[in-house]
Amino acid sequence: MATATPDVEGLMQDYQELWNEKQYGKIPEVVSESITVHDPSYPTVVEGRDGLEAYLRELHEGFPDFHVTIDEMLASGDTVMAEWTVTGTHEGQFGEFPPTGNAMELHGMDTVRLADGEIQEHRVYFDVREMFEQLDLADG
Repeated sequence: MATATPDVEGLMQDYQELWNEKQYGKIPEVVSESITVHDPSYPTVVEGRDGLEAYLRELHEGFPDFHVTIDEMLASGDTVMAEWTVTGTHEGQFGEFPPTGNAMELHGMDTVRLADGEIQEHRVYFDVREMFEQLDLADG
């Protein structure tokens, strides 16, 4: 697998800003109209640009200081793999869970599929149980 090209790196940086900077207006510039996001902590597959915006808004409501850092990124063809670290404090409602005030630091990996210069599919892999334990939601 090769290191990501500058175009791919720029696209991934823009996508990361959607998550970190709450730049919802950039969604049409970065992701496909038919994007899908598969997140093991979310009850359904996120579909489409509107679905992505709703998902991100819910995430940011629960974790106003949510921040993802891409630690390593590799690309081959239309596939990008990224290792990341996520931090955030559970200060708002997140799904069915009221705020705990607890901080989390998680490590995981994403597989992102590109099409026509846009992000088409995003699959998230991390230990959900670890997240629940850090947030004191282990029984949730």
